[in-house]
Amino acid sequence: MKLFLVMFWSVMAVTTAYSRIPHLDLEMTSGEYRSALQSRDDGEGNSELDPIIKMGKRFFDWMKLVNDNRPKDKKISISNPQTQPAYPIESPRVSNPKLILGAFSKLKEELPADIKVVVLGGSAQTIDPPVSDEEFIYWGMKIDDIYGRASRWLLQEPWLWGYASKKQTDVRGFYFLSKVSNLEGELNNWSELPEESKTQYFKWLVNLCLNGGGSEERCSDKLSEIINKERSPLSFYQEHLKDGQARWDELFRISEKRDDIQWMGSSLSLLKTPFVKPDSPEIEDFLKVNIEDEWKWGDWALNLNFIDGGYNTTHVEFIPGATPHVNGLAGSTITMDANQPITEYHVKWTIRHEFGHTLGFPDCYVEFYDTNTREMISYQIDTSNLMCSRRGKLQDKHYQELKRVYYTPSK
Repeated sequence: MKLFLVMFWSVMAVTTAYSRIPHLDLEMTSGEYRSALQSRDDGEGNSELDPIIKMGKRFFDWMKLVNDNRPKDKKISISNPQTQPAYPIESPRVSNPKLILGAFSKLKEELPADIKVVVLGGSAQTIDPPVSDEEFIYWGMKIDDIYGRASRWLLQEPWLWGYASKKQTDVRGFYFLSKVSNLEGELNNWSELPEESKTQYFKWLVNLCLNGGGSEERCSDKLSEIINKERSPLSFYQEHLKDGQARWDELFRISEKRDDIQWMGSSLSLLKTPFVKPDSPEIEDFLKVNIEDEWKWGDWALNLNFIDGGYNTTHVEFIPGATPHVNGLAGSTITMDANQPITEYHVKWTIRHEFGHTLGFPDCYVEFYDTNTREMISYQIDTSNLMCSRRGKLQDKHYQELKRVYYTPSK
């Protein structure tokens, strides 16, 4: 009974940790971070990272001043498909205050003097940048990147205990082991492997065990016992492979579905989903153009059917300063930031991505806090996938998953 209670409490603790962590998309914009930081006394609290926050705010206010005095076709933007960051599984983003401050020190050394005196020295902002637009954008992106890293850490720091529990979602062990040619032979000849290979395989195998919910200590001890008895770790791999596969699959599969989507019989090429008709023709056009442009594959297309629906019908609401999100997988409310122009690239991408959540698709990125290294680890499973990355697009796997879940053949 005592063991059962301990296990029950452990599961409840992890569940609680997951549910209480605030949702922060991996690629939030500086505007979204700035809104989220309002709760920290306008983003300036008592942290060693606050000078970075202040620098970012100075630059973004400066860029707004420049754009407010320019015609529409001459405005400066650091948001476009070519400037979006990517954090592939092979090279994740690693972050903590020490790393962030190190990058900040380097940036301070590199910034052109004319920009530095404004964003760091407090000199007056000018209507025209002191450098070319291209150079202003280049350094703006550098400032934006480190501002985002600092903001994210400040928002996540109170919840590190919860992010630590999410280490069980790390699928790098499953991913990298699947790439090893002749893995069975490698594991069966463990004693002959170079020490470097043993260390790497050991880490990946423990990671695979973690995917099943075990603790890092227990997984490590179990694997060590097998190796110390001069047995092949292949049995350990085979035992936990299903756990890694399950964690991997849940990043791409629809687990919650809508009941108002029409995709039946002879309409194999057209999926119809009701959407509450917006009051503004501009917003209606924004939704139709972006969502229908993205959610199509080959001869197949998704069609928004605008109706006078209620709260349970998919709809969009614009709230000033809101972090874009959907109220759960297969949820009906898409919340967007009213302060962000719908003409910006990141806003167009966001509505396409968030609409995917209303269909039931999860985010396919991983983020957790590693208590061993005291670092936040973040990566996207597939940077070409719409639900993983701002560089991503709709893929055949999205179409096939939608067909599996929603299509009803004619009887």
